[in-house]
Amino acid sequence: MNKIKPNPNSSEAEKARNLMRWATKAYIATELSPNTKPADAPGGKAMTVSSSHPYASLSLVALDHDATPYMMLSDLADHSQNMAQNPKTGMLFDGTAGYRDPLAGGRVTLIGTMHKVNNDRMLQRFLTRHPASKLYAEFKDFSLYRYNIQEAHLIGGFAKAIWVPAEDLKLDCNESQELIEAATSIIDHMNSDHADAINLIAEKTFRLDPGKWRMCGIDPEGWDLHNGHVHARCSFDQLVTTPAEARNALVSQTKEARTTK
Repeated sequence: MNKIKPNPNSSEAEKARNLMRWATKAYIATELSPNTKPADAPGGKAMTVSSSHPYASLSLVALDHDATPYMMLSDLADHSQNMAQNPKTGMLFDGTAGYRDPLAGGRVTLIGTMHKVNNDRMLQRFLTRHPASKLYAEFKDFSLYRYNIQEAHLIGGFAKAIWVPAEDLKLDCNESQELIEAATSIIDHMNSDHADAINLIAEKTFRLDPGKWRMCGIDPEGWDLHNGHVHARCSFDQLVTTPAEARNALVSQTKEARTTK
């Protein structure tokens, strides 16, 4: 995976969102619930740690247009049972891939709560970003969970740490409703009619290996692509809030890729 290199002129909130939007997975930390059953423990032995102990796990993630994280989790999983008792959850986005010294890379820790929700638009957005998840999306025990951000802690490398309040981290998407409503049609249109442009940007701009790259998400700050194995992200030079602005930005990126040697 390519290094995540934030624009040095970006605000701390923009740097944090950029790292989060690149991520396909995140670590979550919940508090062990006394109701958590050690079903997978040898012989069903009781836990030897306090129920107040933190419990870390890993899951796929997709961000909404305003940067709110969503996960699709099994209600039977330990972390889901923990959150049912105590929704306070930590979330870590790791942006250290590609660095010889991982501690020189960025990461974002979120403080907040996680709750089960019904949101058909976000479920579709999640499945578009993670197509393999369609295999179990209809299982009765799987649900969509929304992470409610209270604060974020950005670490951008050695001695580069700052707390970012949720109101600064999250985008106000009231002005981008047109883009939100058109996102699915934009993705479908790009994949069906402009696959050549997507592959051109992937290969020329990002120097990614040639392959069948597809758009798998779009938001005011950029768009996501994958080839079934690798994810990448292409940021816009400025926020886009309408389908017309998104089209202009994508055309500009395509033209730039065509002139790249």
